[in-house]
Amino acid sequence: MGTGIAAACAVALGVAPSAGAGASTTGNQAATKQVTASNTNKAAKEALLQNSSSYKAAFTKLFSSSVAKANPTKAQVTSVTFPAAAACQSAVQVPKCAAVTYNLDSAKTGSSLLSGVSGYAVDIKGHWLVSDTTFCSLAKLGGAAC
Repeated sequence: MGTGIAAACAVALGVAPSAGAGASTTGNQAATKQVTASNTNKAAKEALLQNSSSYKAAFTKLFSSSVAKANPTKAQVTSVTFPAAAACQSAVQVPKCAAVTYNLDSAKTGSSLLSGVSGYAVDIKGHWLVSDTTFCSLAKLGGAAC
């Protein structure tokens, strides 16, 4: 699984390209669509990171690695829920967030690399971004430090 993790980290930055058929959309439909929006290029993915300038080196390392390029992944959101403000504040230090569950699969073989991965998206000034904690958890798995 080690070689696929770095690739998964690079592609999972948008926390997933598409919503699965069973995705829970408890809460705001428009926010759910933003949380599961497709983003395929490096600049677009980097722009989706909360505090992206703080993680530029880790992001670049993951996205540009030969492992990531040789082992592309696809992500599938399976659930999006919108916790209460107090729960968001406790989990990711912002009042508005989405709890996201997703799977990471090999784009080449379709085999599962990680299933049931939990993370958060945060609403910053009306824009949904991958939370710092979610990115750093994936970066750590891929061998990059936050």
